[in-house]
Amino acid sequence: MPYFLTVDIGGTVIKSGLYDEYGREKAVASQTDLAIVERVGWSERDMTAMWRTVCATVRQVLATSGNSPRDVAGVSFSAHGKGLYLVDRDGAPVRNGIISSDNRALPIVRQWKTDGVDAKAYPRGYQQLWTGHPVSLLAWLKAHEPENYRRVGHVLMAHDWVRYKFTGAFGAEVTNISGSNLYNVGTGAYDPALFKLFGVDEMLGCMPPVLGSEQSLGGVSRKAAEETGLVEGTPVYGGFFDVVSAAVCAGLSDSRFINVIMGTWTIVTWTTDHMETTQQHPYIWGRYCIPGRFFVHEGSPTSAGNLEWFVHTFMSDVPNSYDRCNAMVEALGKAETNIQFLPYLFSSNLGDNLSACFYGLANAHGLNHIVQAVYEGVCFSQHVHLERIRALSGPDRTLRLTGGPTRSKVWMQMVSDISEQPLEVMDVKESGCLGGAIAAAVGAGIYASFAEAMAAMCPAGTVVEPDLRAAPRYRAKYAAYRQLAEHLDELPVQP
Repeated sequence: MPYFLTVDIGGTVIKSGLYDEYGREKAVASQTDLAIVERVGWSERDMTAMWRTVCATVRQVLATSGNSPRDVAGVSFSAHGKGLYLVDRDGAPVRNGIISSDNRALPIVRQWKTDGVDAKAYPRGYQQLWTGHPVSLLAWLKAHEPENYRRVGHVLMAHDWVRYKFTGAFGAEVTNISGSNLYNVGTGAYDPALFKLFGVDEMLGCMPPVLGSEQSLGGVSRKAAEETGLVEGTPVYGGFFDVVSAAVCAGLSDSRFINVIMGTWTIVTWTTDHMETTQQHPYIWGRYCIPGRFFVHEGSPTSAGNLEWFVHTFMSDVPNSYDRCNAMVEALGKAETNIQFLPYLFSSNLGDNLSACFYGLANAHGLNHIVQAVYEGVCFSQHVHLERIRALSGPDRTLRLTGGPTRSKVWMQMVSDISEQPLEVMDVKESGCLGGAIAAAVGAGIYASFAEAMAAMCPAGTVVEPDLRAAPRYRAKYAAYRQLAEHLDELPVQP
């Protein structure tokens, strides 16, 4: 039986996983790869140390799985989007890699918005301007590290760098590079006009060829085989942007489904065979792994990371704290209080001036009511994204949920109640690793298409039906949530 190995590159954790052709997990290994924070707002990683971590997790998976390296029929990837990993013409890192959460380029992005650059770029790149975009970071590098800028030989994203270390070949995987603001999503190619508009014309000649998620530029090199324990020549495939990996694990092979990811970020993704560009809202588009299809997504870091902060700050001494939270919320009536929690500890999806807060607290409220408000606030922020995607997709799409909070039955019921429709909770532990394995299985020819691979390798979902009796209460509270955010966003920004 062939097995497929995936390297999943997150912002702080790197994982490797081994899966068979039916999507069954054989082994997973993970190691932290913490960001280097030299200045406020910076988020970097040592690219050489990052590769050593990848090698260590691959070796650990091979050791714990009991499989021979010869059982591995292909290697693939899932990685965080955006960010910047630069190498010189000889393939050596120019400087530390920069992670997508980095915001050093914020003054540049603000100036672009003031100058109307975002409006000019959107009809080509189809991205909202973001400080972690490769184009934003390249502009920063040109302004602040001109010597490093001149040394750039190849512009890469996270899994492009790791794939190069496996194979010695340069490539830019399509689902990730199409979100770089250097790529014209409509035409399916790098766009010289974007490079010029953002003032990084010199980088056009440093862009690697674009490859599909299931395409291979080569096999594991002799050096990489020595470092990872894999067999030289094992095919290496393109991989995925992690948002697409989650969508693939949720079985998004056509337009019937919407994937809702709940993690530190909440991300809502839908796929379609055409881009709808007449909408006033600047949707974020990309090229999907299936030829001729696009994915559109909405996201913000307004999800479960807020609960993690709350538990760490206020319930660190409570045994089984997350189980305790679930029990407290389940014991309450739905939308029992008027307490609102705005889950904007990291960012907001409703206004630039918003930050996290509780509103409506009274002396009759206890910890249970506050925890319920945290759950609701995360769901309401998520519903903002869902409403925007539904404006494109239409309301009759099945919701498929992935991410850590899917283990909370009460939270999943709340999502279903607020959306007022059934949802399918997908039993996926590691969407990055499984998604990459699906890409490798298609690349290896085990399956003729991504649709066929998804049908065979994606797990079944557990259906959650909405309690429509609670719908009026949630509608009213959601409307109050939106109104509160709107008013608070009008307050002057504090120095």
